[in-house]
Amino acid sequence: MTKKIRIITLGILALIIILGVFYFGYGETHTFSLTDESATDSYLKSEQIQPVFGTVKVWGIQDTDVCFTDVENPEVQYKIGYITPGMTETIKLEKGRWYSVRGAGEITVRMVNARVH
Repeated sequence: MTKKIRIITLGILALIIILGVFYFGYGETHTFSLTDESATDSYLKSEQIQPVFGTVKVWGIQDTDVCFTDVENPEVQYKIGYITPGMTETIKLEKGRWYSVRGAGEITVRMVNARVH
């Protein structure tokens, strides 16, 4: 019986390791740094993002507010009040919708699809 428990335990640990490697690899391919479209005061990024799971992690290289605006319905906005360098915030966005992003400096978002408009 002890050998059976050991085999099951090793199998579960192997599965956890495999799933962890898959998740982090998947996360890396769905992490994007968004850049300023121009040097104006608009801080509008040239890329649009779409949440993969509905929750997006956001961080940046300078102090800024971050605003996500629904591309199809510009009245719908989601805001992260303020982030500073080294600080990560999580925001819930509607899965399957495309959003434009506004914020100062380089902003990195994780678990999204990205496109350039």
